[in-house]
Amino acid sequence: MIISKCFRFYQRKKRQLKASVRLKLLHSRATFVGTGHSCTPDATISLYGGSTKDDVVLHEHVDLYGQLKSYHHGKIIMGPWSKIGPGTVINCVNKIEIGKDTAIANNALIIDNNTHPLCPADRRYMRRTPHGSEERQPWHSANAPIIIGENVWIGSNVRICKGVTIGNNAIIAANSVLTKSVPDNAVAAGNPAKIVKENIDQTTMPIFPLNH
Repeated sequence: MIISKCFRFYQRKKRQLKASVRLKLLHSRATFVGTGHSCTPDATISLYGGSTKDDVVLHEHVDLYGQLKSYHHGKIIMGPWSKIGPGTVINCVNKIEIGKDTAIANNALIIDNNTHPLCPADRRYMRRTPHGSEERQPWHSANAPIIIGENVWIGSNVRICKGVTIGNNAIIAANSVLTKSVPDNAVAAGNPAKIVKENIDQTTMPIFPLNH
């Protein structure tokens, strides 16, 4: 009985130590603003090509359950109360901004660059350079900022491509591939995604008290 209690105590302390080390690592790779952040064991923040913790900003009450990757000082900004789900990857060489109260579900891919050059000669040259070399880095590809507004809902397995702006209160349906911008209060779905509903702020009725 005593051995069992000691073992459980040891296991609990071990988990707490791992969690503390993990949080310190995340805090060394991003700027955490305010309080109330939630990060799962699978959450990662990676900095490449000279990026620093100043390039990744997480405001108060952010839920980080996926992966943030900043390359070559690409700016990632998560607004207050925003969330990315497990398996979701944000890959940034330019700028990706997520507005407050926005929820991004599992296994989404948000990438502001093409990862490879379009020119065939460049891609052939790249393939023959060593892994990890300068020529293989995504900042050599075409890129453009991605701006996601406030209170946006992005479903599972969505891909958002470079140069897209998503308006406030919009919804992006699961499995969509978004290559064009979406206005406020619209629903987009499909591959490629198209607007399937508009003015949802006027055509829906709230079910919760409007006291926020």
